[in-house]
Amino acid sequence: MKKIGFLLGSLAGAGAEKTILTLASKLYELGNQVHLVVLKNAKDYKVVEGLNIHVVTDYAKNENKGLSEIAKEIGMLDLFVTSRAEYYEALTAKQRFCSVHITPTAWLKKRNFFFKWKTLIQTIKLKHKFANKNLIALSEGIKTDLVDNLDVDEKRITVINNPFDIAKIQNQALEHFEQSKEVGEYIVYVSALIPRKRHSDLFHAFSKMQNKSIKLVLVGKGALKERLENLAKQLKIDDRVVFWPWDPNPYRLIKNARLSVLVSEAEGLPRVLIESIIIGTKVVSTDCPSGPNEVLLGENSKYLVPIGDVNKLSLVLDDALINNEQQIFDFDRFDATKVAKAYEGLIND
Repeated sequence: MKKIGFLLGSLAGAGAEKTILTLASKLYELGNQVHLVVLKNAKDYKVVEGLNIHVVTDYAKNENKGLSEIAKEIGMLDLFVTSRAEYYEALTAKQRFCSVHITPTAWLKKRNFFFKWKTLIQTIKLKHKFANKNLIALSEGIKTDLVDNLDVDEKRITVINNPFDIAKIQNQALEHFEQSKEVGEYIVYVSALIPRKRHSDLFHAFSKMQNKSIKLVLVGKGALKERLENLAKQLKIDDRVVFWPWDPNPYRLIKNARLSVLVSEAEGLPRVLIESIIIGTKVVSTDCPSGPNEVLLGENSKYLVPIGDVNKLSLVLDDALINNEQQIFDFDRFDATKVAKAYEGLIND
């Protein structure tokens, strides 16, 4: 049995948190002792019994003191993983890694010539952030960005995809969903209501579609809700747009949808894209950095759309609804057990 620790911000409903919880649960199933250290006591997800949860604020008001107390209590870890680079040294471990969940430079703002110096400063900070650390990249696109744009030594990067509990996702997707009768036929977008997810692009594309009977269901929460409600009214699609709150089981909504979409401008390896594929719902996605073009391969690449191309998105959505061909994928590489064993392989005895 190995002692493995993860540090994350909280257990709130977001992709990175879901990834780490799935991984931690599977590592525990494989016989490891697993510790989850969380900075804030915010929880949307259910936690598997047997995982050791340490909330920093339960130990001390001062974060550093709290982390110090937790480190003493846990002792030496065989493997420590955090997605927060600033906490890379927070716990004592034989092996430590920083997991990178999104393409780092994709976050940088596009600035004109006179303000490019700001982007340069941000790039320097990112280089410092990842320098001299062992990194886990969730996709090949993230690895390429780290090497080409941030000068990270390729030897310090291990690519391990997101873990998915395939059988569990498929079973949850079959749960009863009475509301689907009320909604009718719909396209679903599962994501936080934040700028990076570019809901406005989807709204404009949706308003241009030939199919005027299909509805659009947005599953998630966020600060942009009121602004998006107003945009839906301006585009005269408010009667066909449904704002669904954050849902602990979005899989039943995905299962009952005609299409699942991703319109993001930056990802790492988008969970919702792969979850939709696992469930068997057709997907349309922006070709954002990174991940979608590592999932939608071959014939499926026609369902990739350039970021911001509203007209193309509209056409592809209509085509995907009309075209009854099945999207065929090999999602075995995302199996949680395989991914967990890859993490076990990081431990040097």
